[in-house]
Amino acid sequence: MTCFFLAYKGKQYFVQKNIRLQILNISFEKIIFASAKKKKTAMAKKKKKSNSHVQQKLQAVQHKKLYMERLHRLCTYIGNGEPLFDLLPLYVRDSAYEHRGALKIRVDKGAKITKRFVRIVYSHLEKETKDKRIELMIPGITHYVNLVDYYQLVFPLEGVLLNAPMFPGREKFDAFCLNIDERDAKYLKDLVYIIHCTCYAYCDLSKRELYTFTFDEQRASTVINRKSYTGLLYQIITLGTYQLDVRYVTINGDRRPVVQTGEILHKYNISGLKPTTVSLKQLRMKDPTGHTEIPVYIQQHAVNRIMQRACCVLPGSVPSLVHKAFSRKRKIIREGHRYLVECYYEDIKIGYFVGIFIDGIFVILTFLLITHSNTPEGRKLAELTGLQRSDISFLAIDDLKTLINSDIGYDDQISQIFIDAGCESILQMNFQLSIGYYDWLWDKAKQDSELSKLIAEYIQLGNTDEEYFENE
Repeated sequence: MTCFFLAYKGKQYFVQKNIRLQILNISFEKIIFASAKKKKTAMAKKKKKSNSHVQQKLQAVQHKKLYMERLHRLCTYIGNGEPLFDLLPLYVRDSAYEHRGALKIRVDKGAKITKRFVRIVYSHLEKETKDKRIELMIPGITHYVNLVDYYQLVFPLEGVLLNAPMFPGREKFDAFCLNIDERDAKYLKDLVYIIHCTCYAYCDLSKRELYTFTFDEQRASTVINRKSYTGLLYQIITLGTYQLDVRYVTINGDRRPVVQTGEILHKYNISGLKPTTVSLKQLRMKDPTGHTEIPVYIQQHAVNRIMQRACCVLPGSVPSLVHKAFSRKRKIIREGHRYLVECYYEDIKIGYFVGIFIDGIFVILTFLLITHSNTPEGRKLAELTGLQRSDISFLAIDDLKTLINSDIGYDDQISQIFIDAGCESILQMNFQLSIGYYDWLWDKAKQDSELSKLIAEYIQLGNTDEEYFENE
């Protein structure tokens, strides 16, 4: 007979199964059901635990089976269609499986990095290592594998082959082991680049810090190629942060914070900041030494403006854009006490960083799109069209998303005006958008934009276009 214990206000009531609960005419706060057949329950729990253990073993067997299938495909690539997998002794296969590579992320002691960001890095690495491919560099054979297969299959296989005694057919793997150092260096470089881009993508100057990482390239290469190892080969990535210098300067009578800018460089097992600097010579200022460099700082307003006016730029891209803007090949224009520094996005000129020299540092105040009325191109555009600052704002010509989603690239007359004004880079981006390069910027609400017609109507181009183009 099965029994129940009913708990009500601290008291227990013994009730048989066939008694209806409704006849008790009370509101039970808690009901505990206990089976009288305790032995049967205990056996069921034990059986469940046993099944779980068996399930884990089955999963391990299945996991190893899938790994061997992947290793079989790799050996077929190595043999250019010949099934070299069958030549591998069982201990070589098992050793490769035992030492399959794995990426592991740690957080540097003292770094304030959230678990969420660590998960983001893991997720990004998982995606990128599946998409990114690397050549096996086997003479006479052109085969590629993704980076996941490289650290889970290629790394352990080459390590085992280099340390294993000779076996029949070993000579057929000689070509695979020929360019190990060069291939591993390429793999490590690709992996470091992925981590580097991930850290940069999620940087935010408003937090006044940049993400860093360390990855011991030399140690990883040496361990896998030249020394014996046991267990999973972990390639450990250590995430950290670099605190940026913050200063306060007076701009237009207000005391404002400005943040140091620079580029995080990774070399071997060291990460550090390469500060962005500009020479006094570039600023057309007197320099007794001839090679004085001053640091570049940026205020948050400039970061906000570049994301607002140049929709292709994300917060994490700003430090890199600033660093490239102050390279020697970029042009710096001096207009009175302020400077216009050319800003390029993927080799396309999108505008200018506007800055001043103050308190011994160069401070970026804001960002202007190339068509803005306060840029050389914007002033030329106003001269050719008669558009004033309020007109440009009304037509949203100083907004990159409006321009690249418009039809100006397909209107010969309007596009010629932009070319004459020096804004051909906008047309170039517009063209790349049309062929799919900037699909992620495409705004469906503006797909049928007739900006060229609106501009023509706004400046009454219909009455003056013939005269304008005849003079050209």
